[in-house]
Amino acid sequence: MNIKTSYIFVRHIQIGLLSADNISRDYLANQWGKKGTTSDITLYTVVQNDITQTTVIPSGYPKKLLPLVISAHMSDVSILGVSKQGLNSEVGEIALLLDCLNMKGIRAVIGSDVKGLDSFHDQMMKVFSKLSLSTWPSAMAFDGSTAQQTREAILNQCESPRGSPDEYLAIEVDHTFPVQGVGSVILGTVINGTVHKGQKITAYPGNHTGTVRSIQVNDVDAKEAHPGTHVGLALKGILPKNLERGVVLGNPSEDEIRELEDVENLKVKFSAFGNKSEDHKKVHVVCGLYDTPSIITEWGNNLSIKFEKAIPFHPKTRMTILDLNKKPAILASKI
Repeated sequence: MNIKTSYIFVRHIQIGLLSADNISRDYLANQWGKKGTTSDITLYTVVQNDITQTTVIPSGYPKKLLPLVISAHMSDVSILGVSKQGLNSEVGEIALLLDCLNMKGIRAVIGSDVKGLDSFHDQMMKVFSKLSLSTWPSAMAFDGSTAQQTREAILNQCESPRGSPDEYLAIEVDHTFPVQGVGSVILGTVINGTVHKGQKITAYPGNHTGTVRSIQVNDVDAKEAHPGTHVGLALKGILPKNLERGVVLGNPSEDEIRELEDVENLKVKFSAFGNKSEDHKKVHVVCGLYDTPSIITEWGNNLSIKFEKAIPFHPKTRMTILDLNKKPAILASKI
């Protein structure tokens, strides 16, 4: 965490660049920002006109499905990226996920010297006619010369952040590092509330409590951070092993953040091409950025689910239910 002068950027946007094609998504992301933290998801950041834009790409997909879901859960708006080779099963899988999450975004054919946008667009409209993506306002070709237009199209889809700065605090952790002389450093998104330097903070699940030693936004020191901001926090008193991806940071004894072992009558949007099945079906649940094997104990218009391990849950958590043994794997998302 480099130290610079204190400044808080006015607006923060996280964009999910969701594609299975490494070449096309890296091509676009490199046009847009500086490559940052890399794991099975990769972050690119750029600051322009007082807007901090973090692009999240699922670099571990399509080998693994979880990076795709986690990238979507992190995002305010999305790009459904199609390579020059056209539509395939992965594009369909991404479309089903975005539809279940009711995400906004654009469709983009990505690559140098892009041709055939009209034919791709016609294919998309036919294949995705049952999905909310069919109403997305933009279908674009991105060949490097249209970076600004693509950025503007994305910004036009962005509304206010998911959360309120004056409500409960919830920060979803996406990366954690032990730093000598500092302690635990996390990267995460402020989903709700406001985090302040020096405040007490608790990691859920586990109720591990510590103190916020420092806050950085885009490598710049800040005294506080608000909803929508991707932050770096140095924490005192909480070990890195208790700050795995998906942990939610909040105020101590926060009533709005719970550790759930099960959920009943969960309202979901089912995949347009998924299959409802019998009770006690083994599934995998991604809650925010936290994931666990689970069992569906009751099917219906709503779902009841038993989790293998307790999950951190708050009102603005995104949740997606997967069947990792089937295609398509996307079953439903919480609404």
